[in-house]
Amino acid sequence: MDRKILRKNPKKIQQISELAEISIDRARNVFVNRPLNMSQVRYIGFDMDYTLAIYRKEAIEALAFQETLKNLVAHKDYPESVLKLKYVADQVIRGLLVDREKGNLLKINRFKQVCQVRHGNEELPIEVYFNDKIDQSDMDRFVSVDTLFSLPEAYLYALLVEMSKSGTLGDRSFSDIYDDIRYSIDLTHRDGSLKSHIIADLDKYIYQDPHLALTLDKFIQNGKKLFVLTNSEYFYTEKVMSFLLDNKHPGYDSWRDYFEIIIVSGRKPRFFSQQNPFYIVDESNEAETEFTGDRLDSNTIYSQGNYLQLEALIEAKGNEILYVGDHIFGDILRSDKDSNWRTALVVEELEDELRITESFRAQHIQLRQLLNKFDKLNYEIHMYSSQLNSFKRLQKQENLTEDEMNLCLENVEELESNVAFCQRDLERTERKTLKLRQEINAAYHAAWGPLFHDQDEMSRFGDQVRDYATLYTSRVSNFFFYPTSRYYKSLRDIMPHDRWLELSD
Repeated sequence: MDRKILRKNPKKIQQISELAEISIDRARNVFVNRPLNMSQVRYIGFDMDYTLAIYRKEAIEALAFQETLKNLVAHKDYPESVLKLKYVADQVIRGLLVDREKGNLLKINRFKQVCQVRHGNEELPIEVYFNDKIDQSDMDRFVSVDTLFSLPEAYLYALLVEMSKSGTLGDRSFSDIYDDIRYSIDLTHRDGSLKSHIIADLDKYIYQDPHLALTLDKFIQNGKKLFVLTNSEYFYTEKVMSFLLDNKHPGYDSWRDYFEIIIVSGRKPRFFSQQNPFYIVDESNEAETEFTGDRLDSNTIYSQGNYLQLEALIEAKGNEILYVGDHIFGDILRSDKDSNWRTALVVEELEDELRITESFRAQHIQLRQLLNKFDKLNYEIHMYSSQLNSFKRLQKQENLTEDEMNLCLENVEELESNVAFCQRDLERTERKTLKLRQEINAAYHAAWGPLFHDQDEMSRFGDQVRDYATLYTSRVSNFFFYPTSRYYKSLRDIMPHDRWLELSD
């Protein structure tokens, strides 16, 4: 690939890069679950949608919502009254589960315990799931809200479940409603209606990150080879990537100049689990012919394929390849489990979460103090109660003198007073804790709370990020603030009985 890159002062650029790492906004950090030595990484692959291309969230979700409603009416015989439904942004979050059987949205923690339940507009007590095992592998019943693309369909499901209570939707079951939504939203992708709207007004739907081209160039200048692996078709990929990168950096006239390999219609997660061959895409008419060569050409567009063949063609695998994507299942989990590639998950919501956490730092500290006080009061009640029971047993003995009886009585009265005081204080502390928790949770999301946690436990989504993503960050361009040869070191992994080692003197 012929690149005429302007490198006027490499030493100065390196100094600026090192300074940028020191002064980085914490919300733009790259976080580490497992160690990764970037000096060993030869190839860096990127998904496109919600990874290289950052969509303007409210605009794209409202568009998907409205197009889905149209398809429900046109293809699934829903009443035209559903067209009056309006999309309200930020009503659902990633990491939820759709219970198709009961018509509920669930937030569960890493132990698969249900933490929150909503049925339509109604919040239900978690007790409705006390006798249910949440088996996420039961795809006939539970569906994961894994991507930002999934948010409009989850919100629409809640709205239609609410409508179904009045009989407006006939005798459709909750499962039927979800399947109809899934069909209709898939149709907006298959028939090109959603993408045609986006292409017609790219600036309305896609944000141009000013650091994206700089980040890709920095990788290239330090010897990394880049590739695109997206599920989007060629015509859409061409339009979006041209908008993002054409003439955004000296020496790169076209977006294709940044990448050694371009793979469209990748069919992830099947790219990592099946043996589909690669095809060559004819850029004039998008016709495909099977690829039979022994090397991939940077001037050719490929489609489909599989990771084993890609590894053989580029002569790299495992920790020599870093793949960056936004889909916890299609991009991260499958590539981690099947290919053993290193992974970086883009979690767009992370920036807001971190900034809210920082602004509520005092409340988080206060909550921790209240929880510690709650534990301390429970311990004191236990100790006073144990002593109280001992004195009450002593009172029942027949051989006590009058002084001993009086002493027992004094101790019983004092201990009963102490227990009563601690119980009152415990109730006050519990009320304060509940109120403060609600205040903190509402700051993140009025209905669902923070993305990565539920109370003191990690959420299902947070647990998946920790287990499957080598790195995670809010956007690709955050890597610009780090040396490309950086050794990303994870925090020390400790067991609960090792916590004392983390305490300062």
